[in-house]
Amino acid sequence: MKTSSTPAVTLIVAVALVVSSPACTAPTPEAPEDAAQGPYHILVTNDDGIGSPGIRELADALRDVGEVTVVAPCGQRSGSSMSVQLGQGKRLMPVGEDDAPWGHCVEGTPADAAMVALEGLVPEGGFDLVVSGINAGANTGDLGHMSGTVGAAMMGAYYGVPSVATSLGGQVMDFGYAAAFMARFVEELRRRPPRPEVVLSVNFPAATEDAIAGVAIARMGGSYIQFGYEEVEPEDGARRFRPRYTPAETHPPGSDTEAFMQGMITIAPLRFDWTDEDFLRELGTWELDHRLAPPPES
Repeated sequence: MKTSSTPAVTLIVAVALVVSSPACTAPTPEAPEDAAQGPYHILVTNDDGIGSPGIRELADALRDVGEVTVVAPCGQRSGSSMSVQLGQGKRLMPVGEDDAPWGHCVEGTPADAAMVALEGLVPEGGFDLVVSGINAGANTGDLGHMSGTVGAAMMGAYYGVPSVATSLGGQVMDFGYAAAFMARFVEELRRRPPRPEVVLSVNFPAATEDAIAGVAIARMGGSYIQFGYEEVEPEDGARRFRPRYTPAETHPPGSDTEAFMQGMITIAPLRFDWTDEDFLRELGTWELDHRLAPPPES
């Protein structure tokens, strides 16, 4: 989730565990393009807001891989999951220099921003990939359910576009290494695109290559921190609760959270379809009837 604030902006109108080397180099500037398919179009979004340095560095790095469109919430919208503000109109506003905006912002949730972009800024041939991040704060395991970063990527999956969510944990919010790694990762996705109904959740435990132990492909699970509320003194007759953050002492074996706590970059493939196939089959054996009482005998 979040570990830093978002600066102001100027508006104009992730049970196998696979380990590999942490070495990372920036992609070659001349990313090959298939003339028959045309340019590789990438939508970049986030939940920290358009003013976050994470989205700016990510977008800059991905421009060496394809053509980048940036659309994000106008402000900080952490913890929004995939919520959308249904029934409310949205404004899409350019951000940057008057004559050369580098992105757009939407007054809404991360999923709103992705939806507006996927409806209103679609390039010829459509978007090939949605990348959400780089978030300030990790979103491994259970935290992915709350994350607006993951939620925006899930909106890409809703539209049938392969999607990635990426986040940086630790105390240092320097996004340079993570952005360079993601550019190389997206180059790989360009050669071997994932299924559109899968969101790849990528989490960095630290900001520098030397601090990374490797790369782990792992299932979603556990939490490195537990969120909750604790009651404090009432005020004006109302009970009051303040946020509570408690480090988790154990992590499920083979989970992305376990690997993350061991200093690994984690990549977890998340399904848009939440259906539990085993229980789906079990429910089919219950022989449920819509009648509240047995029908009368004839």
